[in-house]
Amino acid sequence: MTDDVQPESVCARLIQEMRSLQLSTVGPDSLPHCGYTPYLYRDPNSFYIFVSQLAAHTRHLLENGTVAIMIIADEQSSSEIFARPRVSYQCDAKKIAPDNHDYTLVLDEYQQRHGKMAALLRQLPDFVLFQLNPISGQFVMGFGKAYALTGDDLLVFEHTRTG
Repeated sequence: MTDDVQPESVCARLIQEMRSLQLSTVGPDSLPHCGYTPYLYRDPNSFYIFVSQLAAHTRHLLENGTVAIMIIADEQSSSEIFARPRVSYQCDAKKIAPDNHDYTLVLDEYQQRHGKMAALLRQLPDFVLFQLNPISGQFVMGFGKAYALTGDDLLVFEHTRTG
């Protein structure tokens, strides 16, 4: 995955190729919770997740709308387990109501990406659609190749250095 040396294209390909993201929410007890879910990415820089209210992370998002997400390269395709390419964002989560004009369009795209199971989940009353809007981010392409994501759409890659 990292044959291309341009972080912008490596990050874009990572987001396109991976189908699920890791998410971290904080509950009312101030304790962190980790989970994962399939996602849909739509330009400019919005992620959509369709999650059950039975999951703790969904209840947390409904309560406070704050989430950190990470998309990381598969272990099997990574040459170095300590330096897997990954992008992480701090996001604001916004619930998309079923009567919103984008609701059906987004779920149609989500279903196209994720198949029959997504069609089944759409019929269940406990599932909620969220738009995750990144407010800050970081991309790690490998050892010594970490980038702060800046700019209006977090599409400017600034190499970060320590020391």
